[in-house]
Amino acid sequence: MEIGNFRLEQLSEGIFEVSSAGSIRKVMDHHEKETQKETLTRVGLDPVLIDTGSTRVLLDAGLGIGLDRSEPDPDTSNIVTNLDIFGYRPEDIDVVILSHLHYDHAAGLSFTAGTGDVTATLPNARIYVQKREWDSAIQSLATPPDAHGMGYEPDDLYRLMADGRFVLLDDELKEIVPGITVIRTGGHTPGHQVTRIRQNNRTAYFCGDLIPNEVYLNRFAVGKIDTDQVKARKARMLLMQQAWRDKATLLFYHSVYRKAGMIVRDKNRGFVLKKG
Repeated sequence: MEIGNFRLEQLSEGIFEVSSAGSIRKVMDHHEKETQKETLTRVGLDPVLIDTGSTRVLLDAGLGIGLDRSEPDPDTSNIVTNLDIFGYRPEDIDVVILSHLHYDHAAGLSFTAGTGDVTATLPNARIYVQKREWDSAIQSLATPPDAHGMGYEPDDLYRLMADGRFVLLDDELKEIVPGITVIRTGGHTPGHQVTRIRQNNRTAYFCGDLIPNEVYLNRFAVGKIDTDQVKARKARMLLMQQAWRDKATLLFYHSVYRKAGMIVRDKNRGFVLKKG
């Protein structure tokens, strides 16, 4: 996909099943599903790579399954294996922008080496996240985990913070590199942010978990996955309205089927993905 002169690639860690309590695992085979009593939701995990020509930017970092293994399962997909598919090395990534710090978006940033040391997966990258998001992740360690949705697991991120890899933002709107801007929305988490990519009159929005997939386009009821449900609903509607006015492409992180698309109005004035 191209946005102006920017090259965008949607990476994929595969399809996962998520429980109502937030546990996540790879899709099970048919027999296991028949004996599974709990209702599970299927989601994709799809970070986005942007190559501007001079800077390589990663939007979210996935779970990082298999990064700790010297000989990973060939079926395991993570940031390193995804970058290799498109001809990039971990060292090539200059910037990481995190929509938020839930572990399914941030765990791929680090792994535990054979020595027991926490190691950066992307050794040259600066990591941009909202300050209030980092504060929320740290505060979560002192409180019981939420009964719904993904949680924070910031322990492995301390090493990256100590090494000066994180840049904590306190801006509602901030251009990270020319043409790539973060917009703080809150709602899903206190410091959730979306990323706008704009170049040569073309626009795309990476929605993070504010609009994780196409199902959320007309989901007007508040959901348990959001920490501030009213704020999330308002931010979701504002983002869809702006994307519609911009004729922008929406990039979904958790879609199983259509991972990107432009939105249009249907006969009921709701938002739907444009066909084709």
